[in-house]
Amino acid sequence: MARYEINPLKPMPEFDMMYFMEIAGETRIDQDIMEEFEPFWDKWAEGNLKAFELVNPDGEGKFLLLFLDEDAENTIEGIWQDSPTNGLLFHALAITMVMSAAQGLVPELADGKCAPLPRPGEGVLGAFEELGLTWNEEGTVNRKYAVLTPYPYTGGCEVCYLSESCPKSTAR
Repeated sequence: MARYEINPLKPMPEFDMMYFMEIAGETRIDQDIMEEFEPFWDKWAEGNLKAFELVNPDGEGKFLLLFLDEDAENTIEGIWQDSPTNGLLFHALAITMVMSAAQGLVPELADGKCAPLPRPGEGVLGAFEELGLTWNEEGTVNRKYAVLTPYPYTGGCEVCYLSESCPKSTAR
């Protein structure tokens, strides 16, 4: 089994109000909730957002792995339990953070390109294990807010594990 190098990256997600509203499906956001977001965004960006470059030492591919850790997930779940409306907004905030960080590291994503999900080989699965993550056969990782995609960008549907089931797929 090829062992992947795991190189930590420093993501720099930028909050974009219009992008957040698109993800949240909202046309306006109350100032009160925006003020609630700020300390969470700052805390998550500094301590809970993890980013890694996974490198096959044989030169057969690199991947970007980004995710919010379990503490951030638990915080969102707690907010959801107190207020489903606010929980949904914080859920959208987490998605915005992960995707904004991905766009900062893979510029093609900011241009509206999809972040294709590769089929992970044994080496990537080993890297997941080293990071305390689990890959699920349906094409997900055991973090609610995560992105795994080729790094740098290498195409869309043609390299995506989910192309058969993705409603936006152009490979079907």
